[in-house]
Amino acid sequence: MSSFYVGYLHKAPWDIAHLVRRVVIALFTIVIVTAVVLIVAQRPFEKSAFEFTTVRTFEGVVEAKPYPTLAIHRPGTVSQEQQYSRYLLVGVGKHGAEVADYDGKTVKLRGKLIYRAEQTMIEVMPDSIHPTRVSAALMSSTGGDYVRIRGEIVDSKCHTGVMNPGRGKVHRDCAVRCLSGGVPPVLIEENVPNRLFLLTDADGKALDPATFLDKVAEPVTVAGYLIRNGDRLELRAREIRRDH
Repeated sequence: MSSFYVGYLHKAPWDIAHLVRRVVIALFTIVIVTAVVLIVAQRPFEKSAFEFTTVRTFEGVVEAKPYPTLAIHRPGTVSQEQQYSRYLLVGVGKHGAEVADYDGKTVKLRGKLIYRAEQTMIEVMPDSIHPTRVSAALMSSTGGDYVRIRGEIVDSKCHTGVMNPGRGKVHRDCAVRCLSGGVPPVLIEENVPNRLFLLTDADGKALDPATFLDKVAEPVTVAGYLIRNGDRLELRAREIRRDH
């Protein structure tokens, strides 16, 4: 005859208590093992950083097109095409930087660094840009091979270090808002996470968000001409196709 447990009794019968104890231990073990498996299987975040509390001073040449950029002269002896490091410029929040009035000028500005292995960006502090002198023309871009590259379109600010991970469907809504506000779009090449392409239109101008916003966080293939601008790769898109 099996035991019968009445709820108001001080203790459950031994056989019922033993069964409950085994079930609780088994469930606890399953939870722990599942948690460990999920942690081990989780892909680690890529290394990136946003110096949120540190404001630095930078000096360089402003390039307003296709996207706001600060070209900073590299010290030492380097080849002509490597004389400058190009840092994309963005505004505070989900906005692009307003630098049209300083195009081609050497300026000093204050901002916060955002960076990862393959890209560096500066979040420009409001009203901090001050011209120092008119600059000589920088070296023009080179290249022009027609390519088709498969990958994912992301907003450069979050992906560079403000958010982690700054890509994928979990980040889609944020990316759309940033890109709509003027943050430059970049293409991450599939299976090559450290290879990025700044996206422009076929004429090398800023890409109209209406042509790609519905494809953010989706697998896409971008066809166009590959341009090397100093240490930066630009892809002049002629076609952006969603892959199924």
